[in-house]
Parts: sequence; C-alpha cells; structure tokens
Amino acid sequence: MAGAETGGKRTRHTLAFMRRQEQAVHELPSFARYLNKVFDFRTAAAGLTDARLAPEIPPSAVFLAAFHGFVFRLPSFQQLQAELSQPALQRWIGAERAFGDDVLRYSLCGFSLEGLEAMLVQINRTLKRNKVFQAGRVQGRIVAALDGIETLSSYSRCCDACLERRVQVRKAGIKVEQVQYYHRAVGCQIVSSPVKSFVAIEWLQPHEGEETAALRLLRRLPALYGSRLFDILLMDALYAQTAVLNVAEEIGWDVVISLKQNQPDLYRSAIRLFARREADSSCTEQHGGKSYQVQLWDTEGLPFSGEDPRLVRVVRSEETVTETHYRQGQRKTEESSHEWLWITTLDPRIFSAIQVRRLGHDRWKLENNGWNDLTQHWAFKHGFLHACKHRPQAAAENGERHSVPNQGLAAVTLILLLAFTLCAAFTHCHSKLVRRYRLTTLEVARQLRCSVSKLPPRIRAPDCPAPEPQTI
Repeated sequence: MAGAETGGKRTRHTLAFMRRQEQAVHELPSFARYLNKVFDFRTAAAGLTDARLAPEIPPSAVFLAAFHGFVFRLPSFQQLQAELSQPALQRWIGAERAFGDDVLRYSLCGFSLEGLEAMLVQINRTLKRNKVFQAGRVQGRIVAALDGIETLSSYSRCCDACLERRVQVRKAGIKVEQVQYYHRAVGCQIVSSPVKSFVAIEWLQPHEGEETAALRLLRRLPALYGSRLFDILLMDALYAQTAVLNVAEEIGWDVVISLKQNQPDLYRSAIRLFARREADSSCTEQHGGKSYQVQLWDTEGLPFSGEDPRLVRVVRSEETVTETHYRQGQRKTEESSHEWLWITTLDPRIFSAIQVRRLGHDRWKLENNGWNDLTQHWAFKHGFLHACKHRPQAAAENGERHSVPNQGLAAVTLILLLAFTLCAAFTHCHSKLVRRYRLTTLEVARQLRCSVSKLPPRIRAPDCPAPEPQTI
C-alpha cells in the first residue's frame, strides 16, 4: 500500500509539473518589452533607411518583419509573407497593410548596412556594460573566436560580389570543369559567455583570400567598439601569419592559434624539441560520454619564422580518446589518438598548458554554437536575395537611373545576427521559464510565433456612419 501511495504521489507531482509547464508560455509583448527596455530596440529600428523614395511601407516595418521572421525561425520570405497576412502582426511591426516578399526584396536589396551594423555594435556594448559577458570568463578574460564560412554556392546564379572557382563535376559519366560562384564571410563571435553574440562579420571580395578579409575585420573592431570588447582571440591555423600577430599585438589581444605545417620551420622545431623530453604535465577529462587522457608539452622562446624572429610559446597536446559504441548490438569500447599544437601569446605564469589546450578546443564553439546553429536552425545558408534584380533605382551623375548595388545578402545576414544575439540574450538573461523548465530555444521561438494570434485587437473601431433610425 505504501508503494501504491508513493506511486500516486509521483503521478500527481508529474501531472502538476506538466500542467505548470504547459502554462510556461513566452509571449511577444514580453519579448518586445525586454528589447525596448534594455536595448531601446524600437527607437533604433525607426532610424533605419533604404534606397526607396517615399515608400508606403517604411524601412522600419520591413526590418521588423524580417527580424520577427528570424525570431520565429521561418525558413523563407514566402513563409514570412503568409505570416504577414495576419492583421495583428501588421500592427505589431507598424505596417498599414499586408505586403509580400516583393516588398521585402525591393527594400532589403537597397538597405543601409551602416544602420544595421550600428545596431549590432550597440547591442554588444550594452551586453558588456550589463556584465553579460562576465559569465564564463577565463582567468578574468573574455574570449572570442574568428573563423570563416561559405554561405552559398551556385553554378548558374551570380552577382557582382561573387567569388569564382573552377571545380570538376560529373556529367553523363564524364568529368568536366565548371565555374562555380560562391560567397564566403569571416565572423567573430564571443565564445566564453552563455550569450554567444556575434561581434561583426566581413565578406570576402572577388580575388582576395580569407586572411585578407579577416585582417580587415580585425582592424575595424577597435573603430566600431571604441575599446577592446574581448581579451583573447582564438583562430585556425590559416591565421598563423605575421600580419595577424602584428594586429593583435597592436590592439592588445592575446591569441591562441592552431599550429600546422603551414608554418613548417616552427612546426618542425617544436616537434623535434618535444620529442626529446617527457610530457610536462598530464590530465584526465570526461566530456559527453568520452574520456580524454591528455599529455601536454609547453615551451617558450621559439622563433615564429625565418622572416619574423619574434619568440612565441608553443603548446602540444597528445590525447587518447576513449568512447563506447554499439556495433551489431554489442557494446564496444574504442580508442583514438589525436595530436594538437597551438601558438599562444598568453603568459605561462597565468595560463597553464591545460588552460591553453581548453582554449584551443573552445575555438570549435564558433563552429558548433555559431555557424552550425545558424545553418541548422536559422536558415543562414538559404541565400536570401542573392543575385536579386528587383532593386530600387538611383540617379547617376549623367541623369540616367540605374539599379543600386545589391546589398540584400549582407543586410539579411546582419538582421539574422541581430535576431540570433537578441534571442540568446532573452533566453539566457531574462527568461525565468527557460531556467525553470529548461525549454529549448526552438520551443521559445514556437511560443513567440503562436503568441501573435493572441495580440490584442484594435482599441478603436474604424469610423463608420451611424445607422439610420428604423420606422415601423
């Protein structure tokens, strides 16, 4: 009987918890109040501009429509057009009527990127001022990561800003070479904080490499933010270059950069030196069902290259990873070995080799919590407005009118990054329901989308003539 009573109590508690969880619903007004109170969001949106002349639908309404489309995780402008047929959403974004994806394309292709970037900068500065980036600091330092990503590729559609490459494709069983058009960008993201905000993004221009765009982005950051937004920068081996080290030293960032054979002199010197002695330290870690046996070597005073004799610190990690898999219904333990090397400017008296290794692996947070999350759940690689010809007209010096440069892909990407950052800030810093019931971000997006139908109706009825008195 005692067991039955205990089981009944558990059932009642479970049902009560499920009922409370059903009532844990986020609504669009609470989300908007948070954005307006903390970031003055509506005021910033009202100052946005595009290239249209005297538009019926203001740029702020177009921006808010695209922004809420990403907040709701809608994958295309066609689906957003269907949502905009709701009068409640029209009133919410400040539009007098419903409008379609043609208005979105026409406005966003000529949208001012400076206003969108200024919004992203102001949001990040507000997050830092409100101590949001303090959580997760490493030895009191804020950590960011820098890496590139290919956003789209096509064999048929291209624009003036497209990069080109020749690839081999198989047609009718025969390999032929074909020109492929693509876009690639370099992004910088805060990775030490629970709110993994994107700091800025830079697009590769035709006939330039990724490292050129990365240097341009790094040099722009102090001008955008006025001071150092972060302290440590994590980068891939592609950026192990003298120019990158010079920029980091000039601005005051410490760096942790993967070391591979693209720096052959430094790589061979480090390998020969580490092979002559036992490991300096070791550790064991457990993550996600995997066990890591780690041996670490740490040395200072190695010249970076023949052309750049500056002395750098190199950390080497040999890792044996043990994990369990099910093969043909049987549980088997498998082991694999990995080797990693990093260049760093961090002081060994403050940052041990174990901490440098963890920072080196934290670079993957940009891949997993940044680019991969945007690709899987935010339609980042949808290719919005790429090669769109439906653009506003502008007058040239000779009086002729021509289409403005297509900035649609860059504008939509900035709006997406704004939605990504603000949704992360809302869920991690403001929402008690997420902390209490462990709701996923996808569930929060679904609840915000469903709450549109619950927006209050118009307070004042439309004007209409008074009914005439009836006579009997």
